[in-house]
Amino acid sequence: MKTGKALTILLLVLLIFLTAVGIWFGTKICSMDYNSSVYRESVQELNNPYIGWYEIYGYCLSDDESFDASQLPVNPGPGLVLLQINLRNYARSPVSSAGLEHLNAILDAWQSTGRQLILRFLYDWDGSARETEPDTLSLLLTHMSQTAEIVNAYEDCIYILQGIFVGNWGEMHGSDYMTETDMLTLAGHLSSVTAPGIFLSVRTPEQWRAVTASPTPLSPENAFDGSLAARLGLFNDGMLGSETDLGTYGAADAPPSLLGKRPRQEELLFQESLCRYVPNGGETVGNDPCSDLLPAVEDLARSHVSYLNSAYDENVFSKWREQIWQGADPFDGMNGYDYISRHLGYRYCVRSSALTFSPPWSETACFSAVLENVGFSNSYRNFRVSLVLRHAKSGADYVYSFPTDTRFWDSGTEILLETSFPVQDLPPGTYELFLEINDPVSGQPVLLANEGSDDENGCRLGSLTIGRNLLKEALRRIRRQSL
Repeated sequence: MKTGKALTILLLVLLIFLTAVGIWFGTKICSMDYNSSVYRESVQELNNPYIGWYEIYGYCLSDDESFDASQLPVNPGPGLVLLQINLRNYARSPVSSAGLEHLNAILDAWQSTGRQLILRFLYDWDGSARETEPDTLSLLLTHMSQTAEIVNAYEDCIYILQGIFVGNWGEMHGSDYMTETDMLTLAGHLSSVTAPGIFLSVRTPEQWRAVTASPTPLSPENAFDGSLAARLGLFNDGMLGSETDLGTYGAADAPPSLLGKRPRQEELLFQESLCRYVPNGGETVGNDPCSDLLPAVEDLARSHVSYLNSAYDENVFSKWREQIWQGADPFDGMNGYDYISRHLGYRYCVRSSALTFSPPWSETACFSAVLENVGFSNSYRNFRVSLVLRHAKSGADYVYSFPTDTRFWDSGTEILLETSFPVQDLPPGTYELFLEINDPVSGQPVLLANEGSDDENGCRLGSLTIGRNLLKEALRRIRRQSL
């Protein structure tokens, strides 16, 4: 009797356990069906922040002039703008309060346009810097400190400070202040008084090595660490003008050098590493064979050029428009100017995506996407990258972040993105999935290079259907009725 009773109790306990396990399994099981989009690379030019063609506007600070927003160009154009701020009226004295108010009004007006600004402070527009620059280094340093107080207030829209205030056209040549000692003093002071989120830049790789006292470029380990070296990019205003880029590089037979000028191919190799982590841009010059389409694309890509002057040099632009890109890509048959326009800076294209879900052991689905950066350069600002699930019926968005640092999305490479989301917390139904990238500094969206992508939704990744869990729904109804 006792044995039979014990067996009955054991069977009852086992039945209860199996029922509980069954209910648990039942509440965990729901159907999921993910259909990936077909990803086609777009050939459209993308108006993304911090890259592309820039326009130049010059202002001479003065006690006698004021500035208001009505003085802005009617159509300043998209993207980057280079503002040249001439300080020649203060070559013998500190910038007056009226001059600083003038600077503030200029930056305030341009901030309202939503453009990203490149600034170059200078004393010369005529190639005669020695005649217009201050007589003392101390006054130069004072000007840097004074203007930095205004500049730092606009850190959200000022992207780069070009140069160290001196040289013909502010290009760091033709000045009495280009000795190594003075250059180190000026660059170090400018770095110390300006906001760390603003990039700085010098004219040549040789100057970069001199200022940083390093013969080697940045590495991933010290990139973006806030140091002067990690903030210091390049602006090359002799780009593709000759074998030496008009003196930017050393001659082909230049002797080996740790910190001095090196031959073209060595300097391109140096920039290939350095400019993955700091911006590189400038303007093209002349009609040299170096600026023919194929060698130009090779050098622009290798040195990771992300921005160019839209007005200079028309001789180069005309040549590019006449030459045709031939490649095993969607751009085959496009004229060279348009091809280069579409590859300045970063350019992200989604290649594939997948979703995995293993109920009942896992309550989260794992989503992955593969992108490729087909542009010439990286981004030098870290963007926000999100997976958006939009419920087709309710329109509700469920947003999940991809843990990634877009500054390390190297040009010419593929990037794997992965994130997860709790399936059990999502209402059943059909969802449209989107990849969205946004710049938290400018507030602008980053368009992807896929057909159908837009600035409101990003790139459509595919559709997901989550089926109803009938047992779970039944238990919920019973619970509601009991209440």
